Amino acid sequence: TNDYMYMYMLRFAILAAVCAAHGSCLSRVSWSPATWQHLYALLARPVVADHGRAPVAAFDADGTLWSGDAFGALGAELVRRGLVDREACERVEVEYGRSQGEERRKWLLESLALFRGLSAEDLVDAGEEAWGRGDGATGLGATLRPEMSDLVNRLRSGGWRVLIVTASPAEAVLRGAQELGIPEGDVPLVSPTELSTWRRELWAHKFGRCEQVLGVRLEFDPAGRATGLPAPSMPLTWCEGKAAALDAYGVVGGRLCLAVGNSMDDVPMLRRAQAGILCVPRGSTKEDRWTGEAEGAQRLARVAAEEGFWLHEATQGREEYLRLAAEAEASCES
Repeated sequence: TNDYMYMYMLRFAILAAVCAAHGSCLSRVSWSPATWQHLYALLARPVVADHGRAPVAAFDADGTLWSGDAFGALGAELVRRGLVDREACERVEVEYGRSQGEERRKWLLESLALFRGLSAEDLVDAGEEAWGRGDGATGLGATLRPEMSDLVNRLRSGGWRVLIVTASPAEAVLRGAQELGIPEGDVPLVSPTELSTWRRELWAHKFGRCEQVLGVRLEFDPAGRATGLPAPSMPLTWCEGKAAALDAYGVVGGRLCLAVGNSMDDVPMLRRAQAGILCVPRGSTKEDRWTGEAEGAQRLARVAAEEGFWLHEATQGREEYLRLAAEAEASCES
């Protein structure tokens, strides 16, 4: 037993030294010891670019990078502005949340129909407002998970490319990508023919580049108004479509080294990666409203065990993260 503990501690010390040398000192706060050690080892690997291409980490957005829901926040802001019907928006949220499989896909398409007649500028401005302004104390930005922000930063500083792959409209998630510091070079490029010149110029003015997120792309008519349908030029980034979107934009040949999600819809993407993290709400008794009634924490934990994914009990945001950090510090001092 003593020999085993000695070898374990020696291995841990070597990992710590290597990671420190690479500037990839991931915080322990909120991570289980096992998952943290897996991530520490992953960050310690030398980054070998294959023909100039770095390893890729793909993150789902809602319920993963943040505990809130981008579609819900965007919809609420559009309702507040009188651009979307409140009852229709609430119904889509409820039905999507409690459905699964093809029924969920149907409600995803229904959600896009809510945006019919809106301009790209309407959606981008509402998405920015929904994220929140100032210190991020309100809005979707308040639910950003610090441990995920930390992980994204460590990956990027270690030479990885970080992608956001989400079933929410791209316009709803762009502000979050910007907050995480994901530059245009960290996302795959779409075909220049997908977007009209005026729309590219609008998004470039707002965010620097429109291809920051692999999210659901809306179709726009010649007048610049949403048709309420997904753009036919790329896969619908939901369930199997997430893996298809990664394929379409060149993330092939084992380059997807890490994928992180929080629902059964993310499992196809996680299966494609060398390592996968499945997030559940902290505390098994509390269900995550964005994973659906059929996807409670206990079921997701079973799936993680069956598939070999790493399980992470995620924080609700900054407040819970700071509480856990304070508890960890007090435990070390005692």
